Amino acid sequence: MTIGQAEELTAARQRELQEVARAVQAEMLFWLARLDPADLMGSWFEEVLPGLFAALVRGQARAAGGASAYVAEAAQMMGLDAATAWQVAPGAFAGVAADGRPLSSMLTTPALRGRLAVEQRGQSADWAVGQIRRSVLLMGTSEAADASRGAAQAAMAGTRSVTGYIRCISAGACRRCAVLAGRWYRWNADFLRHKHCHCYGIPAGEESRLGRGSWRTSPRGYFDQLSRGDQDRLFGRGGAEAIRAGADIPSVVNARRTAASLRRIDVGGGTIVTATTEGTTRRGWYSHVRRQLERIEGRPLSRLRLTPEAIFRLSADREELVRLLGRHGYLVRPADEIARL
Repeated sequence: MTIGQAEELTAARQRELQEVARAVQAEMLFWLARLDPADLMGSWFEEVLPGLFAALVRGQARAAGGASAYVAEAAQMMGLDAATAWQVAPGAFAGVAADGRPLSSMLTTPALRGRLAVEQRGQSADWAVGQIRRSVLLMGTSEAADASRGAAQAAMAGTRSVTGYIRCISAGACRRCAVLAGRWYRWNADFLRHKHCHCYGIPAGEESRLGRGSWRTSPRGYFDQLSRGDQDRLFGRGGAEAIRAGADIPSVVNARRTAASLRRIDVGGGTIVTATTEGTTRRGWYSHVRRQLERIEGRPLSRLRLTPEAIFRLSADREELVRLLGRHGYLVRPADEIARL
């Protein structure tokens, strides 16, 4: 097992995704420059939103595109068999937000808030434009990263030898992420994240619980390589002092994940999952799979598409997880094998 090499590969993948995020932001800035303070909503819907939407969809697809290759190479570095019959469909992770919302409505939220600030709170239109730009740029970065992580998790699920993943942080990680560095999660575990998170998963086997590498997979290692000032800033002065005195980092930092959802479905037993109608147009892969399944099964199927997060929560075992990821268009196989989904 060479976790050090896998860490370096993951760091390179993180840098690649940062380049994607910068490209998305640059294209978004081009369109945001067309936002007219004198006609916020008119300019938003007529010119700005279509450009932003197209830029983010391209960024999501590009971010998801390298997931299969990354998982295969990292798995080999971890001594695992990377053979799989599945390949990630990058387009399946584009056009919809990570929480299931349509991108267009998500992107429009800052514009609506800006208009309300002007009309109801007396803020200037120029101030509103600045707030809209900041919010939209952050959304672009976050959604591109989420598309990449979702694609990587799907690729790991489709690779039988990968029974889990190790959480790998990046430079500048917040305390909520730092405390999770190096943790091993099973293949069906949600990737705990907050908005604008840059952490990533290293494909791993069960034995990887025992081995760790550098500060990227060690909360204490990460803390120790920070300057005293950065320790105080990230963990709070009191928390940093406690950690320096020998306190357990997870005891000092309580990391929790919050997730927003637009369409919530109660599937029984108190389980709430999210679903979306995005990515279900006739030209989408999910729509193609659904039509084939309707022909095979002889009955109409719901146009509602489960999000990857919902599928991970619902799946009882590995076989069901992979089947549902394929059935909802996140993993692809030859057309003649769709009947097996």
